[in-house]
Amino acid sequence: MRSVSRSSAPEFLSKYTRWEDLDGSERQLIRDELVKDFGTICAYCQQPCVGPTTQQRPDEESVDHFRPRLHFPTFCLDWENLVFACRRCNQVKGDNWPSFGDGWVNQVLSAGDGRYVAVTEYVSPNVRDGQRPAEQFFSFDAATGEISPSDELENVDWSMALRTIRDIDLNDYDSGLGENDESHLWNRRLGQRALVIERINQLDDFHAQVNMMLEFLLPDKPFSGFVRAYVNERFPLLRQVVQ
Repeated sequence: MRSVSRSSAPEFLSKYTRWEDLDGSERQLIRDELVKDFGTICAYCQQPCVGPTTQQRPDEESVDHFRPRLHFPTFCLDWENLVFACRRCNQVKGDNWPSFGDGWVNQVLSAGDGRYVAVTEYVSPNVRDGQRPAEQFFSFDAATGEISPSDELENVDWSMALRTIRDIDLNDYDSGLGENDESHLWNRRLGQRALVIERINQLDDFHAQVNMMLEFLLPDKPFSGFVRAYVNERFPLLRQVVQ
């Protein structure tokens, strides 16, 4: 997940008060506007939201309500509450929201790790005043592609990251896909890492290699958070350059 600076809301949204009042073409207009902010990358898992869709790869684009309509109806057309997401993340996240009927979740997570404390929201993919950038909440295992809360966080932020990973299943634990399935998020992250390595190895000039890596770290590139973790581990002298 990466923090995204949001544009102004499209004017036509002001005509409506309920999501149900928008027809299909207007919802498509919203998706088109969200692409200007997020690119064609899912706000949560960072996989591409365009391309062929199959039963085992349901990654077509969708509009997700960061705060679910069920619990926050007044936010249903709030522009910053609408984010560009793949259908997988949208469906897995569903109506989940910390503090709504999740007492048992807090008990399980607290029992599993003493750092966990009950939280009231997920990590937001939007740039927010007073909140650290979304990418600082997470760390990646560059060898496996697994995402986890950053160990540098205090308990509340660490818990927000853990709930975000768990409730949106950002490690695909509950996807039903085997770990070797190419559609598994771990393997898609590793595939992007392999592409980075391939492109870098095609270049002999150091500055060209750096520029190539920086291109893969742009927010509109797939799995840029994981690629950043790989670059920081593989090329420690470049850490200041890629921050």
